[in-house]
Amino acid sequence: MVLSFCLSCFCTPKLGWIRTLPSDFPRDSKLPLGNYERPTEKKSAMGSKTFQLVWSETIHILTDQKFKKVWREWRVYDDHILFRQIIGKGEFEKSNDWVLFSTKELNTKECQVPLTPKQKTKHLTKRIPCETFTLDETKKFHHNLLYDYDGHSLYPLQYESGYVEANFGIAWESDLAYQKTKLFEIAKLKYGKKEFQPHVYHHVKLD
Repeated sequence: MVLSFCLSCFCTPKLGWIRTLPSDFPRDSKLPLGNYERPTEKKSAMGSKTFQLVWSETIHILTDQKFKKVWREWRVYDDHILFRQIIGKGEFEKSNDWVLFSTKELNTKECQVPLTPKQKTKHLTKRIPCETFTLDETKKFHHNLLYDYDGHSLYPLQYESGYVEANFGIAWESDLAYQKTKLFEIAKLKYGKKEFQPHVYHHVKLD
């Protein structure tokens, strides 16, 4: 799989539409506040007893215009954990079922935590495991990506995780821009139901 950092120049011309919303599309603010969580699974090398990868990804809708997107990864080894977090902040626009997320700022944190042989790691992969970071960097960042909203879940039109994209996704298998054609719906079902790295964020009701 060829990965490329999220820059619009990596898109083929026919996919440029997934980076914008036409100015003549009516805007609305009918996107419920709260968290939209991506289904994730633990990863590890086959048969490995000394390495495990745990990750999470959530879109937080803060107001009717602002959001933050949080990606976290715990690389668990037998004697330490490598933790990495990427938080993107920005604004979004919504038009009917289309939601355009525009990230303006990116913060990256990294740290390493030692483990003892008998130490339990489960609770460490449920939170940020360290108090200080070897890397804590915030920078301006420009990234746009269009999502489809079905009233409950958000579907990115191109595969993306932690602001790293891959050259596949719903838009790659669709035929017309901003049109929910049969090919679009087939691709949405395919990527939204994947057992491995599904391309969907489900709304989580707040207590």
